[in-house]
Amino acid sequence: MGAAPNSSSNIFFDKALLNTFADSMIKTLGDMAQTKVTPGKPSIENKIGALKGEVAGIIGMVAGGAKGTLIICFSTKSAFKIIENMLGEVHTDLTPEVTDAVGELTNMIYGSAKTTLNKMGYEFEMAIPTVVTGDFQIGGSHTGVKLSIPFIIEPDAATIYVEIIVQQ
Repeated sequence: MGAAPNSSSNIFFDKALLNTFADSMIKTLGDMAQTKVTPGKPSIENKIGALKGEVAGIIGMVAGGAKGTLIICFSTKSAFKIIENMLGEVHTDLTPEVTDAVGELTNMIYGSAKTTLNKMGYEFEMAIPTVVTGDFQIGGSHTGVKLSIPFIIEPDAATIYVEIIVQQ
């Protein structure tokens, strides 16, 4: 097992952590939903506020003294496509089944990343996801920056965003 990252810097800026979340996204959607996604160029946004998409899975991340939030934002088009691939069900509305599936996907992606990162020396704790729908924003109690990685669903060109809010 490797050594944990230097505690003097925020672990959420660690490239290995970001790559692990990207790999978990690709693997989970590929294995569980037979959906191929390709990561786009990550960006850092200083404004946290509005999130991308109409449905999102949100999960708090705590590792040692570092705190952050993982948010997986889906457009309705991307959520419906993934659920169709995963369950064989066609959806056209944000039903409880759709939000349950988004919550489960968020849990699987975080769980996969957490397992890998903890083997690398991190100490991520368990967490339960929350799902939000509609025009949503993260409130003012969150400070820091937002790291955003777009993922394009192939061949549909729908986009999913993995966003990590880094608490400072």
